[in-house]
Amino acid sequence: MSQKFKIVALIGQTGSGKSTTANSICGQQNFKESCSTTSETNSVTGLLSTWRGVEGEEPVIAIDTPGLGDSKGRDTAHIA
Repeated sequence: MSQKFKIVALIGQTGSGKSTTANSICGQQNFKESCSTTSETNSVTGLLSTWRGVEGEEPVIAIDTPGLGDSKGRDTAHIA
């Protein structure tokens, strides 16, 4: 029997809180956060965890993505 997971993919502007939200969903600090509108996330990254990191909660996969309007001008590369 296969296990089902909820998957949350975070997509949006650079600096809009995608990595912070992913960390909150997983209850861990695995995704690097920026303190400004400077891009930190360079690639699509996922993490299997439990909801808010609480043991016994539902499993969830949080997927963090590079921001749109990347501060380093890498939108075309990220979309590819």
